[in-house]
Amino acid sequence: MPYIPTTAKNLNSNAGISDKNTEFCFDFENLKISKISGKIHIISNSGWVDFKNDGNCMGSGTYSDPYVIEDLIIDGEGSGSCILIENSNVYFRIEKCTLYNSLGWKEAGIKLMNVNNALLINNTCSFNYNGIYLESCDYNTITKNTVQNSLHNGIVLEFETLPIGYCNFNIVSRNIVRNNTDHGIVIFGDYNSVLENTVCKNDQYGLHLKYCDNSIILGNTVGDNRFYGIYLGETDNNTIAGNSIKENYIGIYLEFSNYNNVTGNILIRNDVCIVENHCEGNIFKNNYCIKKGVISGYNLVFLFGILSAVAILVCKKVMKS
Repeated sequence: MPYIPTTAKNLNSNAGISDKNTEFCFDFENLKISKISGKIHIISNSGWVDFKNDGNCMGSGTYSDPYVIEDLIIDGEGSGSCILIENSNVYFRIEKCTLYNSLGWKEAGIKLMNVNNALLINNTCSFNYNGIYLESCDYNTITKNTVQNSLHNGIVLEFETLPIGYCNFNIVSRNIVRNNTDHGIVIFGDYNSVLENTVCKNDQYGLHLKYCDNSIILGNTVGDNRFYGIYLGETDNNTIAGNSIKENYIGIYLEFSNYNNVTGNILIRNDVCIVENHCEGNIFKNNYCIKKGVISGYNLVFLFGILSAVAILVCKKVMKS
């Protein structure tokens, strides 16, 4: 099927927008050069050809010359996704777009279904049901986006129910994912890389990984999420290394997850650092744990003793003077 244009251009629509607008901030520098667009729906590689022929994008869909959608402002008007791409394996890039007010089950600011070879970069997704949602998608990169104030999850890589097809071989890197009602980043699938993201102040989990094997979770900052910083469920043979995990209820929680390598993570002021539940063969090495209320590197009794001695010396000095 060809590209399906829709007309939805009311930038000021507030339908379905949450009361979290104190946290709502657009990238105003990008807005200055952006233009208002209707919602975009592209189906199949031929849909990209029609979309380009209508003057809506540049490029030819190859690795060296991808199709490019950029510098758009799209209001979802409370229904459907702002940008929806389906059944595509050409190379394309979506960048510097502002996408908001997309609502409905599994809808998102940017939604990809059965799509390979996409690059989503430097977009702002705010006040959508999901910020960025991929279903049964492989070999895509999601990087340097700001995803915030979603009514459900921030960034989701999920599966199609029938037949089951997970999201594999994707890269999620250097995104800011914050203030989402459920989870920050959700991954279902294998051989994915989650690198150097900032995931904070989400109402459930920071990173939620399930049925996610042979993946790398590296160098992320995960803080102030209500329950778990990083959750692994039925997730095996992964590397979770070099992450900074602060002020969550539980820093890292592993459930029915085996043979994972949890190495060199810094866990600070979480109520609990690491929990295993029905797991086997996991390796924990060189993780640095300071639970909430504990001062790093000191025995508290020893510390109080030092402070008392210092106080006595100060008092004696004052009395002599």
